[in-house]
Amino acid sequence: MLPMQSVARAIDEMRYAREKLGMRGGFLRPNPYHGNKMISDPMYEPFWVMAEELDFSIGFHEGSTTAMPTVGVDRFETDRAARHMISHTMEMMLAALSVIWGGVVDRHPRLRIAFLESGGGWIAPWLDRMDRHFDDQGFNDTAPKMRPSELFRRNCWISFEPVENSIAVLADYIGPHKILWATDYPHQDGFFPGAPNMIRERIGPLSAAAKHQVLAGGAMGFYKMQ
Repeated sequence: MLPMQSVARAIDEMRYAREKLGMRGGFLRPNPYHGNKMISDPMYEPFWVMAEELDFSIGFHEGSTTAMPTVGVDRFETDRAARHMISHTMEMMLAALSVIWGGVVDRHPRLRIAFLESGGGWIAPWLDRMDRHFDDQGFNDTAPKMRPSELFRRNCWISFEPVENSIAVLADYIGPHKILWATDYPHQDGFFPGAPNMIRERIGPLSAAAKHQVLAGGAMGFYKMQ
């Protein structure tokens, strides 16, 4: 996890991880650091320049702590399940908006970005909504140069959980090579036993080539292992 409380130290840590340890990627929280500054803020531009230069994959992964600003959880203060659903999905949606609509991947065409452990089904309507505003002359004054869905397909990946029934449909929409999946291991609150088989069951209608992309190709592409 990169220490985004300091952009300079995050860059130092990223360089060390890549050049000294041979690591291929790191992750950030999707929540805003430094008050309400989203990850597309100009203050983070040196970080994205270095991530692209180092060919270092960046994943976003939410947590359940209250140490960082978290959208919407104040409306469900006593409902742990609701807070978990809100934080993991909605913070990731905002991070995706910042990265894609906010121009990060538009400016840095070789970046690889993943949205992790937030479910995957939300990405289709979210990209559709960004595309709609991109096409609307009344809303696109802050739009990136490229169509948001095209930027996602060029630069981004998304993680699905083995219990999600929409994975086969979404593979067709975003491309099977843009899908990652998780076992939820080593969470003590229960991971998905037999996760690879669960995924195989849900992608049954796909071709053999598409199944390979979902099960392995997506991860290999994100971490540039092929």
